[in-house]
Order: sequence, then structure tokens, then C-alpha cells
Amino acid sequence: MLVLNGVKLVRLTRHAPAALQADLRVEQFHILLQQIPILYTVLIINTAILAISVYGSVSTTLSVEIPGLFGVLIVVRLAVWLMRRSSSPPEAQMARHLLSTTVIAAFFSLGLGTWGVVLLHAGIGDKPFIPLFIAFGSIACAYCLASVPRAAFVTIFLTTTPVVTSLLASGIRVQVAAGLSLLLIVMLIMRLITKQYDYFVGTMIARSEAISLAFTDPLTNLANRRALIECLEDAAAAIDTPTPVTLAMIDLDHFKALNDTYGHAVGDAVLLEAARRIENACVGARIVARLGGDEFAALFVGELETGLIEGVGATLTRSMAEPFLARGNCIRLAASVGLSAPLASGQIPLTLMLQADVALYEVKSAGGGGVLAFSPSMHTRLHRRMTIEQALRATDPPPAIQVVYQPICEARSRRIASFEALARWHHPELGALSPLEFIGVAETTGTISALSQQIFAAAIEEAAGWDASIGLSINLSAVQLCQPSTPLAIMSLCLRHRFDPRRLEVEVTETSVLADFGVARQHLASLRAAGVRIALDDFGAGFASVSYLKEITFDRIKIDGELVDNIAHSAGAARLLHGVLQLCSAVGAQVTAEKVETEQQAAILTGFGCERLQGYLLGRPVPASVARELIRKASLFVSIEPSFEVSFLTAPNI
Repeated sequence: MLVLNGVKLVRLTRHAPAALQADLRVEQFHILLQQIPILYTVLIINTAILAISVYGSVSTTLSVEIPGLFGVLIVVRLAVWLMRRSSSPPEAQMARHLLSTTVIAAFFSLGLGTWGVVLLHAGIGDKPFIPLFIAFGSIACAYCLASVPRAAFVTIFLTTTPVVTSLLASGIRVQVAAGLSLLLIVMLIMRLITKQYDYFVGTMIARSEAISLAFTDPLTNLANRRALIECLEDAAAAIDTPTPVTLAMIDLDHFKALNDTYGHAVGDAVLLEAARRIENACVGARIVARLGGDEFAALFVGELETGLIEGVGATLTRSMAEPFLARGNCIRLAASVGLSAPLASGQIPLTLMLQADVALYEVKSAGGGGVLAFSPSMHTRLHRRMTIEQALRATDPPPAIQVVYQPICEARSRRIASFEALARWHHPELGALSPLEFIGVAETTGTISALSQQIFAAAIEEAAGWDASIGLSINLSAVQLCQPSTPLAIMSLCLRHRFDPRRLEVEVTETSVLADFGVARQHLASLRAAGVRIALDDFGAGFASVSYLKEITFDRIKIDGELVDNIAHSAGAARLLHGVLQLCSAVGAQVTAEKVETEQQAAILTGFGCERLQGYLLGRPVPASVARELIRKASLFVSIEPSFEVSFLTAPNI
């Protein structure tokens, strides 16, 4: 074990992971590229000085020929390493260079050590300077080779051992003392090299772990979004060898509801098993990644036919349909898979992700649990979505979102009680856009905060000028509901425009509450404590259990129009609606019925005790100026005149 900054690390040996060993060899090679020229320069200078020092005291062979031969060999090796600076050899070749460095270091060291011993026995009068030169030379060489300990140890051992042995065996007090001193220096240098190499390896391991954390999903140990994007960029950059690239986007259907129902521990267990199944199904994928939450992706690079990849998707969906056993719970899920078109490398990675995402969106829109490959027919939808996304991201000018207002009336008196603020966008290129479309894009692209702020600010500023008896209702998206800043942002707008928060009603859907039940409950409680009324929108349209009505206090429940649609013609539909109204009454919430379009529907709802009505019968969404006019006349309204509807109330409903 070695310790780096207080953290225990395993010393890198031949048993270490192959990838880490390869990284180490590459790092050693690049360090040697910088150190070898210094090593050989020091070696030439040291050899030359020693040769000059003994010149005339020993034979020409010992003072000129032998050091001259060493000098030539050193210059040749120096030239070889200088040429390597301009090349980038593969890792295997780097490993061979490191091995050859150790072998050649052994050859030079043994030769120089033997030369030093011969000089010691050559009858020179002043011999102590010879061990001194040997010591300095070996220390310098070992320092330069410290990143390759085998080479450093071989160098210092083979250079100094013959000299130390000769000095200790001489029996002469001065030479024995010099030998002991040189031996002590060698031991200290070897210890220093060991410590330095331990630190070097520890740094490599720590860096490897940091990189692994940066590119790995901590729960599933799959690659993460960052790793996938880098892999996509690498595939896209391979222009010299164009290869088809296909991306599969995988999403677990209704996973958030599962997570909130069973808890995060069960959810994590399901994600771990799902990751294993995805890896097994995506055989041949270059990379399998978890993008976050219940979203996964697999990248296929190579000559894989679309049909084969679709087969992988089908295998994956079948695998996901098998029950998950998580902490004693038997859970069934489904997966949706969207595939990009096989594009040649060199394409922008964003294109692959958008195509796969569009295909996935198509699958989810159709109910999920299937596989769909992007086709040319989707180009229009892709272009449309990209156009909407770019417009939502624009700040100069911002998207021209308008707010219209639909009246909500008291069921018995038909008097306007409040208005629901609805977003409308007439795009200069795409025309009228449905709120479901552009709000969905805003949620997935992270622009929903700015958009919601724009809508809330416009609506609250407008409503501040209405009669104090008229309320304002605004929808809150799932993303906004779960953001920590939402309650404070809404209350800040009320304070800025001097709008009584008790006149504000925030509408949330079943699915938005279930997106993160704990956070939603906390934020709704904060808003309610400040006086804001909370309404549950589209009740009866979702798949969720009504058990959460016990956990969150709703001031109002808005009945989905699907429950209202057939009550005038079906006794069963009327009984079902009556039962839903009784449930709402039991939890202490007032009720608003949506999409009321006929007098028969209004009469039945009123008879069942529904407090408020909203729909075309009572009024279509109108601009702010028309809403102000309706408020002015609201005290006398029993119903809105049809002629007035035709001339003014022409905006489409959601």
C-alpha cells in the first residue's frame, strides 16, 4: 500500500488493470523523452572529465579509446531519442522502448562501473576522485531514470557495485571509508527513487479514479452523458474512415411513478437491474451509458444494418417486460427505444441525439413500450422541434408568447369568478403552436424557467388591475413545481405587482405532482401557507392512485373534460362523474368542471353540486383587453351572449 494525501492506494504492479498499466507506460515514455537528453548530456560530460583527469596517468586505451567509444554510443542513443520526440508511437512500441532503455542502461552502467574499477587499480596516485565521479554520474543517471525504477536501479547498482566492492576489499583506510560513503549514498538514492515512484504511481491512480468518476455513472457503473458525448465526438471526427454510426435512446416508461410509490431504494435496485439488461441486450454497442434518471443510450459504430439494431431494440423491450424483483417487490416496467438514422461519421453528434430523441418522443407519444427508428418522414417534426427550441433559447428578441384568459364561472349564477391564464404563441414560421408542444420542448431543453417566469409575470401584472373579487388561475409545470426557487419567485411577483396571493390559484396535474412527490408536497405547502390556493388539474385523466389526496391539501379539484363529455347521453358516465364529485367533497375540495360545452352538461354538473364551470359554453380564451371588458360587465352576466362569443372569443382552447 502507498498513501497519497491521506488516501490509501494500491501500488501499481503487473497485477494492476491493463488500462492503467498502459496509461502508466505512456506517461513514463513521455517523461523519458524529456529526461533522456539531460541524462546523456550529464553522462558525456562526466565521462569526458574523468577521462581528461586520468589522461597521462594511464594508458591511451583507458583514457581515450574506452571513454571515446562510450561517447560515440551515448551520442547515437541521444540522437535516437531526439528523433522519437517528433513521432507518436503506439503504446506497445512505447513499452518496447522502455524495456530497451533498461537493457541499454544496464550495458552502459556495467561498462562504466568496470572502467572505474580498472582505473582504481591502474596505479594512479590520487584515487579517491574516481569514486567521486562514479557517484556523481550514477546519481545523475538514476535521477533522470526515476520514472522507470528498473532502469534507475540497474544503473545505480551496476555502476557503483564494482567500485564499492573494490574499495571495501582494498584494506586501505581511506578507500574503505570512500566505499562505505558511496554505499550509503547509493542506499539513500534508491530509497528516494522508490518514494518518488510511489508518489508518481499514486498520482496516476488518483488521476485515473478522477477520470473514472467524471465519465462513470455512480449508481450503475455505466458510462455517463459526458462519456457518451465524447464517444460521439470521436466517432464523428473519424472522417478518414467513414463508418455508419447509430444512437439508441432508451427510456423506462412511468419510472418516476414507480420511484415515488416504492421509494428510492427500490428505484435504484430497478435501475441497476435495468442497466444490466440493457448491457446484455445491446451486444456490439461501442458504449452503453446512463444519461440520468431512467434514461439510457447505446452507440453502435460499424456496418450494422438498421434491421439488426431494431432487433436489438426489440430484444431490449422484451427483456424490460420481464418482472423486476427489487427488495421483495415484483415490479413490471416497459421501455421505449428511439433510434437515430445510421449516419456517416463526420456528422454533428447533436444530429444523432436529436434524431434518436425525436424517435423516442414518437414512441412515448404512442403509449411507449416500443421501438422506432428515425425516418426521413420525421424530418419535418425534427425541423419543427429545433425551430421551437432555438426560438425558446433566443433572448433578443425573446419568444413572443402571449397570455390569454378563459373565464371560470360560478355554476349557479354564471357570474365570472376567475380567469385561467393560458399561453399562446404564434410563431412567425410555424404559425399557431399548441402549449402542449412548446411547453414540452421548454421542459426538455431547460428553458421552462424563463418561459414560466414570463407567463406568470404577464398574468399577475394584468390581474393586479382587475376587480379584487376576480381570481387568477395559472398552470405550473412539473419541472417548475420541483425547482427550489419556484415558491419564492411566485411570491416575489405578487409582491412586486401588489397582487393579493389569496386571489391566485396555482394549477398542477397528477403527473407533475408524481414527478417528485416529496418536493412537490413541500413547495405546494409553502405556497398555500402564503395564501395561494392550490388546484389539482385534469383530475381523472391520469394513471395515478388517488391516495396522494390524503398527503397534499388541495383547495380545488378541476375535473378533466373527458369525464364531462358524455354525461348528458350516458347514465354510466353521469354516475361515474357523480362519484368523482363525492370523492372531491370527501377530501374537502371545491370542484371546477372543465370543457363544459352544452347547457345539459352545465345543468347536470350544477345539480351534482359542482361549484364552478369552465368551457366554451361559458367563454373561450380571450385577450387581456376583452377579459377586462368582461370583468366590467361580470356583475350582470347570467350567460355570455353567443354573438359576443363569435365576434370576440375566437382564440382556440388548449
